[in-house]
Amino acid sequence: MKRSVSTFSRTPRLPNGGKPKTMSSGRLFLELGCWIGGIALIVTYLAASTGLENHRKQGIELFAQARAAELVNQSLDDHAPGDQTMSGQDRTVAESPSVPVGTGDTSALPIAILRMISVGLEVPVYSDISELNLSRGAGWIEGTATPNSGGNMAVAAHRDRYFRSLKDVQIGDILELESLAGSGEFRVSRIVIVDPDDVTVLDDTLTPTVTLVTCYPFYFIGNAPQRYIVQATAVEQSGNSSTMGAIPTALPSGETP
Repeated sequence: MKRSVSTFSRTPRLPNGGKPKTMSSGRLFLELGCWIGGIALIVTYLAASTGLENHRKQGIELFAQARAAELVNQSLDDHAPGDQTMSGQDRTVAESPSVPVGTGDTSALPIAILRMISVGLEVPVYSDISELNLSRGAGWIEGTATPNSGGNMAVAAHRDRYFRSLKDVQIGDILELESLAGSGEFRVSRIVIVDPDDVTVLDDTLTPTVTLVTCYPFYFIGNAPQRYIVQATAVEQSGNSSTMGAIPTALPSGETP
């Protein structure tokens, strides 16, 4: 008697006896294309982020050069005509241009630097809110006070870029605004959400104020329907330009009024 030899198929079978379907070439190419597209988007995003970060650093560096030159100029102005106490090197620095020679791009120089250490914010502030300026930093809102001159200075930036960190700001946080004229220190006193047509937050103030404006909600897809406002008022410091308009709390003798 011959023993029957059973043969086993290497192809797995489904419970109903059918064979599993193999992935079609079209579906395979589609999945591969999705992966390639996703990776390309990630690379593009990282490249764009790196470029924006370079623009931010360049603006801060240009401002630092201009600020140093301005300080030397102020020191020169403090000396009487003919005073030779300043070195030749200092005079050369004072007379140097604020932007790199040959560029001719004075618009590349920020008018101020805005810092909030509590949320890791340091951003150059440019002279208007054009798309170019908002892509490389923040922009001064025309019609409001100029940096550290008293009144209400308003600054705007994109919620998905430099002002994203405003979502973490709290009442009492310190804001520093450095301009060519000097530095001012401000304390956050108000955080409010308003409609886009509510411009009362831009009204002038007696106490030196910095008003930060960005779109809200922060993670809204599309054109955000509201505005997120952070206002900071000047910190009273003796001899600081940011105290313009501040009301004293005590008489020079130390007596209360």
